[in-house]
Amino acid sequence: MKWIIDRIENDIAVCELENGTFIDLNINALPENVSEGDVITINIDKNETKSKKEKIDKLMNDLFK
Repeated sequence: MKWIIDRIENDIAVCELENGTFIDLNINALPENVSEGDVITINIDKNETKSKKEKIDKLMNDLFK
């Protein structure tokens, strides 16, 4: 998924989505130094998600033994 930074107003980045709609995001939720016209790529890292889940599951199991 790709978003285009349409404009930045104070601490809000107005982003155009691939379907042509717009969303407002707090600038702190985006990488540093983004600017108008930048293209942001959003993806899901299933391997990282699985790794984090396994780590949390292990911590929870150790805690409640």
